[in-house]
Amino acid sequence: MPERDTDPARQLARCQEHNRRLRAVFDSSTDGIWLTAADGTVLDLNKASELHNRIRADEVIGQRVEQVVAQGIVDRSASLEVLAHKRQVSFVQEARRTGRHLFVTGVPVFDEAGELFLVVVHERDVTDLRFMQTSMEEDRQARLKAQEALTELNLLELGDHHIVAESKEMRQVLSTALKLARLGAGEILLLGESGTGKGLMAKFIHRHGARSEGPFIQINCAALPPALFEAELFGHERGAFSGAHEAKAGLLDLARGGTFFLDEVGDMPAETQAKLLKCLDEREYYPLGARTPRRMDCAIVAASNRDLEAQVAGRRFRKDLYYRLSAFTVRIPPLRERPEDLLQLAPQLLETLNRDFGARKRLSPYALSLLQAHPFPGNVRELMNLLKKAVVIAQDDLLDGFLAESLGVRAIPAEEGIDLPRELAALERDLLLRAATRCRSTREMAAHLGVSQPTVVRKLRQHGIRLSAARPGASLHTEQ
Repeated sequence: MPERDTDPARQLARCQEHNRRLRAVFDSSTDGIWLTAADGTVLDLNKASELHNRIRADEVIGQRVEQVVAQGIVDRSASLEVLAHKRQVSFVQEARRTGRHLFVTGVPVFDEAGELFLVVVHERDVTDLRFMQTSMEEDRQARLKAQEALTELNLLELGDHHIVAESKEMRQVLSTALKLARLGAGEILLLGESGTGKGLMAKFIHRHGARSEGPFIQINCAALPPALFEAELFGHERGAFSGAHEAKAGLLDLARGGTFFLDEVGDMPAETQAKLLKCLDEREYYPLGARTPRRMDCAIVAASNRDLEAQVAGRRFRKDLYYRLSAFTVRIPPLRERPEDLLQLAPQLLETLNRDFGARKRLSPYALSLLQAHPFPGNVRELMNLLKKAVVIAQDDLLDGFLAESLGVRAIPAEEGIDLPRELAALERDLLLRAATRCRSTREMAAHLGVSQPTVVRKLRQHGIRLSAARPGASLHTEQ
């Protein structure tokens, strides 16, 4: 073995030479490099990063990365996200002083004990590439727009009816409804939970059908007592019953040449179901007290939030009427299954409410994330009522605090100097707890939260949440 050099002067010279080489490699890189300590303190950055961000190293070395973001040097910190999640992250960052777009990758470095002690962030200038991608995307979008203008999915009039279709599921629903409307389907059945917008969908079908110039008449089958239902539906002649001093046209007659919408058809009285079926089969009906039939000349759109198949099995709804109405069925997904729609729907509803009440309420990205995480069992109607209450009652124009309180989520404080990793962890724990109370297994939780099942298991363990899902009625345990 070669003898070890113990001369202090020569050892110092070798260390200095080694450091000069490392510094040369560090500063000669065309990619920007940041080094951050485990407590979030900026340790060093190279010359490329100084150029990318138009800063001097001594401006930021020794500062916390939260301060770098607060000063507007960058819009988002990869170091913060690595410290929060203890894993590699990548995204496009904007250097505010230069307007450049940087593809950044934050890499955690762990010591022998498995503890994170350093974060290395690499920056690559992708501004020109991003401009090219933007230009190509704009060209692609223009082509798609031109193509859609020539297809039957050109749904430009949706805004008038407050139908939002950003999600794939809802666009498929609208595509099906539009085809049925233009084919002139005689009967269409709309199924969906209460508040999903079945009435708006019925109007959409009417508007895009061949009978759009005719009237749109609707009846809520759950709102009329059985004794009056038949008279309202078919009309009556003078003297048909006590108090019928004048003849009255029925709703089917008023809908002539247009569309008749039977809302909540599952609540139709049993005795009227048989007469409606005969009317649909023969395309004619008898007003009460009449001896000659009237010709039915309207499209029928029926809707229900009930499980009609279960009602048929329980003999609460006629099987033959169900099969007649369900030849063409459109199922409207609940709001919780189309979170993309909520991102457009909530601001649209809020804009209408602000106009109605003369308010200036606003939704931040955090508020939208709260709304997306809420299951909304009442669907769009519940969302509308929540936003209406917020517009009328909330003291602040920014609705974060009000919505967090209303939805039972701890609000993130707006003051400066917050501990972002801690707040993100607290929000993550809240979302996990809410999902755990609604789901019976980690697989269901993963589907509900839009992540993988191993991620859910790891997050539950990390936050001390234990879910017993081996049987119905899962129990929930938390460890503090």
